[in-house]
Amino acid sequence: MLDGFAKRFDESFWSEWQQWVEPAYGANPLILDLGSGPGLFLRAVAARHPAARIIGVECADYMLNAVGDDLPANCEIISADLHNLQLPLEGAAVDAVMASVVIHEMVQPVRMFRELARVMRPGGRFYIVDWVRAPLEVYLRAQEAVETVRNPDTSIEDLNNTFNHFGEHNRFSREDLIYLLNQAGFAVLHSTLLREGRMTHLVAERR
Repeated sequence: MLDGFAKRFDESFWSEWQQWVEPAYGANPLILDLGSGPGLFLRAVAARHPAARIIGVECADYMLNAVGDDLPANCEIISADLHNLQLPLEGAAVDAVMASVVIHEMVQPVRMFRELARVMRPGGRFYIVDWVRAPLEVYLRAQEAVETVRNPDTSIEDLNNTFNHFGEHNRFSREDLIYLLNQAGFAVLHSTLLREGRMTHLVAERR
């Protein structure tokens, strides 16, 4: 996460964020970052929007321990499980939500989407960056793992590891995410596929 942050959140990303998310900001926006890890996105948003209140949500102890004591004053992190998310926030309080490469890790995002619909104000924006379902051939080529499958000497352990990761990264399609968001009370404003269809950038608005 540390090594790849600058590449994932480059000027192209911030241009999209400015286009699709910042128009939903109030005067002092409240922004959530789901699966916030060591707080890198919190710090980046705080630097760009010092008037915002920014809350990260994370449940992994090793990530929480990596945050450190130097978060900006307008940032905080809540320890919570996204599968059964219950935020200590009033309804219709949140302007914007970020979920970067987290939904594919979840068994189901249904309760998370419902809780976000509760705490987000109408017109609030939800920005998702995540891996989505792609053909096995495309996935293996991108992971440089074609030889893992082709080679008869590949160990069972390596094969199992490759296919476990394939299942994890291919849990939901873009259409699955759009369907679930619609069911929870969101309208999808924008979506695009990248990396040979393996990743989506998706923006939804709370109806």
